[in-house]
Amino acid sequence: MMNWTKLLSTKRIGVKGDGAFGREESPFLLDLDRITFSSFFRRLQDKTQVHPLSEGGRVRSRLTHSIEVASVGRSLGFGVGRKLIDGGRDIPDHISPHDFGYIVQVACLSHDIGNPPFGHAGEAAIQQWFCDHADDVFSSDMTEAEKRDFICFEGNAQGFRILNKLDYFRNEGGFRLSHATLGAFTKYPSDSSVKKMKTIEAKKAGFCQAEKDTFNEIADSLGLLQKGREAIWCRHPLAYLMEAADDICYRVADLEDGVTMECVSFRDVEYHLAPLAWSHKHGSTLEARRADLMQQDWYQAMGATEKLGFLRSKAIGNLTKATVDAFMENEEHLLKGDFNCELLAMTPFAQEAAACKKFAGESIFGTRRKLEIETASFEILSQLLKAFTQAVLEYEEKNGTLKEMSEKNRRLIRLMDTELNLAETRYENLLQVTDFVSGLSDRSAVSMHNIIRGISL
Repeated sequence: MMNWTKLLSTKRIGVKGDGAFGREESPFLLDLDRITFSSFFRRLQDKTQVHPLSEGGRVRSRLTHSIEVASVGRSLGFGVGRKLIDGGRDIPDHISPHDFGYIVQVACLSHDIGNPPFGHAGEAAIQQWFCDHADDVFSSDMTEAEKRDFICFEGNAQGFRILNKLDYFRNEGGFRLSHATLGAFTKYPSDSSVKKMKTIEAKKAGFCQAEKDTFNEIADSLGLLQKGREAIWCRHPLAYLMEAADDICYRVADLEDGVTMECVSFRDVEYHLAPLAWSHKHGSTLEARRADLMQQDWYQAMGATEKLGFLRSKAIGNLTKATVDAFMENEEHLLKGDFNCELLAMTPFAQEAAACKKFAGESIFGTRRKLEIETASFEILSQLLKAFTQAVLEYEEKNGTLKEMSEKNRRLIRLMDTELNLAETRYENLLQVTDFVSGLSDRSAVSMHNIIRGISL
């Protein structure tokens, strides 16, 4: 069984000792500072949340979504921390409810930091390209697990790589976040060598082979429980709060954005959000609660925009409180590592939240404009991967000597990164390609594609 003392570790990768330094108010605020000022985080302002290449700030980008998720996550963490401390759990004296809030806030703020351009369509495009070109780009010395890091490219694993290697202290701990924060960040504590399983930890990869030793160190520090002989660990309990904050926001905010983009009507969104906004004390059924809210004079006096803001605010508030309660009710299972579902599914609002998710999937995610851009993303990312992989393979062939390379590939290498280094293995060199391409914003990917193809400057 896991224990809170180890789960709240302030140790940091690349730092000797317990790593309890930084901001005086809390060691975890240093984590918040480093994410906030990171270029990888800033790039989220031009990465797809639901509606690709949207303009004018009308709907959420990955950046605004992450900020909203972090706000909800901080409330969830604080709520759980206060109940745990008030309940007499064995929590270190220097840890306050606010520290729980900061840990979850930072995990939420960075939860999408590894997403490639064009969101899940971008992930699929990268996976497909490496699957189609495996014989051409993979070397005989690459393990099957290493190959799967590309064929099963995953934004969560890329995010873990960014946080631990690609910014601040490059290759020496990266952001050097606290182990507690990294544990809460890791939604899928398994690698790509593990076949997809029904267990919540192994649905996707949470780290690449290159960072496997780093995750092992973090898991050992936190006391995460390994599941069997495969590379699967149980989740850090606070990772469930990070997941819940994300779920709460997209199940509510996606509907709000759908109205803004005129994908769905206000009335349809009102129908789905009203039972979430108007709690069970107002009626025993969804229909009763919905009807009770609709007949309130003050509600009827609102305009559609004001109603939408009210519904969003109340729905998020009710789901947040219910999620904290669900966490506390299932704390023992969370610490044993045998909790195997989303926290939202254990709340009284499970049915209503599931209905919102289903409605969004059917009415918002399949709009023609969204499908057009996502279809184009396969061509855009395919061309980028082809060009930069060819350049890196020649760079490898010429032993990192730029002057011996073709004129075009030499320029492509310089476009990638001034800090590009020839690695010892093909695996590590290919990772530098996915680091670069997945790190582009949506518009940067379009622009880079057009430049490489000579379409526009």
